Amino acid sequence: MNLIDLDTFTQGSPLHLLCLAICLVFTVITALLGRRERRSDCFSSRLRHFIVVGSLLSWVLSNGYGLHPSRFNWSESLPLHFCNLANLIGALAVATRIRRAQSLMYFWTFGLSIWAFLTPSLYEGPASVWFWLFWLYHVFILIAATWILIADSFRPTWSDFRNSLSSTFLYMSLLAILDFFTGWNYGFVGPSLPSQANLLDFLGPYPTRLVWMALIGTAIFTLLMIPWIRRDTSIS
Repeated sequence: MNLIDLDTFTQGSPLHLLCLAICLVFTVITALLGRRERRSDCFSSRLRHFIVVGSLLSWVLSNGYGLHPSRFNWSESLPLHFCNLANLIGALAVATRIRRAQSLMYFWTFGLSIWAFLTPSLYEGPASVWFWLFWLYHVFILIAATWILIADSFRPTWSDFRNSLSSTFLYMSLLAILDFFTGWNYGFVGPSLPSQANLLDFLGPYPTRLVWMALIGTAIFTLLMIPWIRRDTSIS
């Protein structure tokens, strides 16, 4: 009996746990290399370039796959999800160290994109190209955020928190308006629900669940500030 179904993906399956383990390994490797990079003060290293190129390439491949005429669907294929943008923001943050990009990557990765790892809206198994592209572009989000924290020593402040939260609410509102008039579900703020189990299943009917999403998102962003409160207070 095969432990891994090559055609389908199921949350909580051995395949899911294996994917999470591999992503964790890449994260740990990035953290270790980031520490060495910081100590040597070589911020123009090949590894930094690799992360930037990898983030951009994974964005092109994953979105190019969905935009192909044979697979294109207006309700699913447009690169409008938070994770789609995170690849581009991650590349910008690693390449330029712009603080606004760094803060968005920190809060989006560990506050929003983390759910793509825990409850992925993925249905195809390793026999599908999309399976590999899905994990490729998500793991580069995690890699970029880890690099920003370790190699670039980014430490969020309350100003970063406010800017990231306001930017998130603004984009969420724009997606909610788009989804309302089209019936789509970009950003998962539309009227429909993914068929895979996820947190939205417990937040009640649409559109009331959007309020809960905003409140839970704010709470998670606030929790992500806790490790840095003492440092931010000492600076101010």
